Amino acid sequence: MGAKTWMLVMSNGSARDAFKASTELDRQATTETAHALFPGEELEPLEDGSLCWTNPPDKELCIGCFPDVTVIAAREFGIDNPSRIPERFLEAAGNRLVTVHAMHSVVD
Repeated sequence: MGAKTWMLVMSNGSARDAFKASTELDRQATTETAHALFPGEELEPLEDGSLCWTNPPDKELCIGCFPDVTVIAAREFGIDNPSRIPERFLEAAGNRLVTVHAMHSVVD
């Protein structure tokens, strides 16, 4: 069976090190970031889940802001050419490190 995953990570240095230091979700920053990156969308919070879910349905996004790292999984990143990610995501990152992961496995 094939798999699909996609996410964008913005971090101040190593995301791995940031998660080793703290995994405390900043709910206010998460809400603010979601509204800033997805303007005009009617966003409603879902119950807490796992950021391992990196292939959300088209009408959902998974986002979490933690100390020094933000993880976003949204349909905008499930594209064939990650270099074509909408500019607003790169601009929002500022000077932070941006890592994009997009995988479409076709094994069925």
